[in-house]
Amino acid sequence: MVSLFKKEKGKIFLGLDIGTEAVKAIIFSFSGKKDKKITILGNSFSYFDSYGIFNSKDFEADVIKKTISKTIAKTQEKVNQRPNLTLLGLPANILKGRIVFQSFKRENSQSIIDKKEKEVIYQKILSKTQKEISQIFAKESGILPKDIHFINLKILEIKIDGYAVPVIQGYDGKNLDFRILAIFLPKYYLENVKKNIQTFAPGGLEILNLAEVLPYFFRNRVADGIFLDVGGNLTQIFLVNNEKLNKVDEFQIGGETFSQALSQSLGLEISEARVLKENYSKGELLEEGVRKRVREIFFQSLENWFKNLKLKLKTHSLLPSAFFLFGGGSQLPEIQEILEEGDWEGFSFFTPPKVKFIYPKDFRNIEDITKKLNSPQDVPLLLIASYYDQENF
Repeated sequence: MVSLFKKEKGKIFLGLDIGTEAVKAIIFSFSGKKDKKITILGNSFSYFDSYGIFNSKDFEADVIKKTISKTIAKTQEKVNQRPNLTLLGLPANILKGRIVFQSFKRENSQSIIDKKEKEVIYQKILSKTQKEISQIFAKESGILPKDIHFINLKILEIKIDGYAVPVIQGYDGKNLDFRILAIFLPKYYLENVKKNIQTFAPGGLEILNLAEVLPYFFRNRVADGIFLDVGGNLTQIFLVNNEKLNKVDEFQIGGETFSQALSQSLGLEISEARVLKENYSKGELLEEGVRKRVREIFFQSLENWFKNLKLKLKTHSLLPSAFFLFGGGSQLPEIQEILEEGDWEGFSFFTPPKVKFIYPKDFRNIEDITKKLNSPQDVPLLLIASYYDQENF
């Protein structure tokens, strides 16, 4: 989505990350073009009361609205000014991102591409992208192609006869290849989001997918890597090669899956299971017998998580060796262990896989005066905030 909102010093912004199990929010300011600093003024985090609430298609469910409203209100407690713009992240099972590769052959390869031909070519390849994605998504979800709305269609890379070019206008050549990022969601959900979020947070609204914001983080930092956002009920995958985003995908297993396994095996409330899982992840369970039992309970969920990850990566013959982990479920020790030591038969890596975590401290020009954002689970929200000042990266 292209924002028409002008960045100005003194403005206050709301970053809102609605996940499958929780809502996270921050209030931040932008200090201006000179020092380009984003300052976090307030933050809050709330779980939904009902497990798996975002399996529902009804954004207007009271539990969702109440949780969002409560989280925003708590975030604004110490900030007197209302936000001028809300940057909104949604679950990856609702707001999807995909990388699509398209080709186009010119009949008159010797002629120089002028503005009119450029516009015709762009229109054709973007329309083809929309049609292909709509048909695939319709088969997966049952939603008709006409009921899918594209938030963003962005050409990330262009090649003419194998050579990278910034634009096609002014060049000749026959074979044009495009790498395109598509961001889309069901129309009915978009309408509900706009209506409800603007009730809680009036002002401008910009909906963002991590596939749009992550490239500004890894640019000039990471040439090759597999970024994994392990959320509540979803894990998102972002494959980067030569500083280029080449794959975006997700599967429906995340940190909440492990909490649910504990809940069912030990007869705990889901909130109690979450606490047990978090204490285990932090290494705070002192009894060896308890740690062993938790590990046993996690085994099947971990195997399923790893199996789904490999299914999503199987089309790539040579993979980057670095896994970059973030999100609320990423700190489970078994996830790092299986990525580095698991059975990767049939896959090839540059070197043996190695896991690195992304923390809030890794954001160069973000200052958190609340001193409360220190976990990988806070990273998706900070990515959304950092998108506001893309030049920082």
